[in-house]
Amino acid sequence: MDCKKCALPVETSIQPFIHCNGLCAAIHHAACVGLDTPNLAAVSPPYKNSFWLCDECIDEFVCWRNDRSANAKELSSRPELSLNPEQQSALQRDVEELKGKVESILSTLTTTASCLPNTEMMRHSTPNSSRQFSREMSGTNACNVTPSVSAASERLTESAVDESFALLMTNIDGNVSEEDVQLMVARSLGASDAECRNIKKLVPRWVDCSTLDYVSFKIILHCKWKPAAMMSTTWPRYVKFREFRRRECTWKPDNL
Repeated sequence: MDCKKCALPVETSIQPFIHCNGLCAAIHHAACVGLDTPNLAAVSPPYKNSFWLCDECIDEFVCWRNDRSANAKELSSRPELSLNPEQQSALQRDVEELKGKVESILSTLTTTASCLPNTEMMRHSTPNSSRQFSREMSGTNACNVTPSVSAASERLTESAVDESFALLMTNIDGNVSEEDVQLMVARSLGASDAECRNIKKLVPRWVDCSTLDYVSFKIILHCKWKPAAMMSTTWPRYVKFREFRRRECTWKPDNL
């Protein structure tokens, strides 16, 4: 990757560098932005409350803060909205009508769900989640598993669920490596590199990534990072993400 300041390559193995914690998330040579060793250490993990922004992101942040302050002042200066008794009565009728519609929808969904047949274990290219596997093994197929194996499987899957979760990141340039994503995840979450080791590029090795519009990555993290990982403000702009979940229903043409 190239330094945003000087446009020269950054040799991360030998050159001190830093990622902007703003929206651009660009990499910079520490020397290009005037950061010596003590200052670089002060804005790097594990210090979660210290971060560094490039000049452009600082300007954007200041503009956003000023706009927010102006909007807050404008809202505070507006008179409070008051409804007369007739308006309050009409609003109450609308609320009661909506409640009735919601109850009707819930009743229909409950009836439909009770009529659906039990489906067998689906086959797909995505591995089952630990929680789903445990739930299925304890259901209709539990009779095919000995009690000792079932109990051991349940303990293992519960332990895995308690300790980690899987995150899907996509809309990432094909030239980005697993090491680049590892570094970005560590910097964005404020985690150590050792906590972001399990990262997999979801592209077959024989595929030329440069021909793809974008690629996806699967990241396994400790569950303590889940609240921060599921916030859009944690990640750089344009990065799309979601938690890995097992799909209960898939589409197929009518002739299959």
